[in-house]
Amino acid sequence: MPDAVSAVKSSGRPWYSPLSLLHRLVVYALIAYVTLCVFLFFAQTGLLYPGSQKPYAMEASEALRWAHSIGLRPWEHTTLGSKGPQGYIRTDFTSQAPRGTIVMFHGNGECCLERTENVEAFTRRGFRVFLYEYPGYGGRSGRPSEAGIVPDAQALIRSLDQAGYGPIYVWGESLGSGVSAAVCADPTLPVHGLVLMMPWDTLAGAALAHYPIIPVSWLLKDKYDSITNLQHFQHPICVVRGDQDQVIPPSLTLNLFAHLPNPKKIILEEHFGHGDWPRTPDLSWWDEALNFIAPPRVLVKQ
Repeated sequence: MPDAVSAVKSSGRPWYSPLSLLHRLVVYALIAYVTLCVFLFFAQTGLLYPGSQKPYAMEASEALRWAHSIGLRPWEHTTLGSKGPQGYIRTDFTSQAPRGTIVMFHGNGECCLERTENVEAFTRRGFRVFLYEYPGYGGRSGRPSEAGIVPDAQALIRSLDQAGYGPIYVWGESLGSGVSAAVCADPTLPVHGLVLMMPWDTLAGAALAHYPIIPVSWLLKDKYDSITNLQHFQHPICVVRGDQDQVIPPSLTLNLFAHLPNPKKIILEEHFGHGDWPRTPDLSWWDEALNFIAPPRVLVKQ
């Protein structure tokens, strides 16, 4: 097949004419655009779940040593059909917790063992904590995906409730907020409250904010549509956000909040973005979020 230069020569128009150059530029730009779309389609798992790549991916033995060094141990009661470890708990997990259990879903660039501040904050306030781990992270084998994570986490939550660890509450951060919403889309799941930190409305919306010229809705394998997933959730939802988030634009978080059913609450931490969130366990925003989804019991003197 004749190339572009031969084509313009045969038409009697020199290859360097403005019209010919414009035609070639359009063709090359279209090829580059299609190439970029193809690349993003095949690279999306690594982009959405970067923590499943090194340096966060690790051998199970390495994760176990790390867990022991910070006072945690892997969950030993892996649900049927799942590969462990599904997550990590404190060594006193089976002890009484007056306010129930928080199942936490972390962000995409970290493993759950990096959230020791959350464990301390939750434990101080009367909760036991289950740090859920995604496949491919924190010594867990497999590859992360919405289709794999959601049913696995739902089975885990049901098993915790059946074992007497309820009431169960769910806490999600960044990617974990999308996971949490997808997990809680099942109205029969025994979850009594939900906290979403730095959430998006839909994964497509978050992706479009970073790739505005890419047809992300067509390319995405995982959807994580939190608006749709939470439309029938019947328990308290607390949204926590910063006003300088450069990863999840605040407009997406506000759009999600506008579509959430009641009861709902939003907490704004000013002057903070996505990666510099204040996590000291004694800060008051922990109480504000947790007291909304799980109001402390008031003891009445007889």
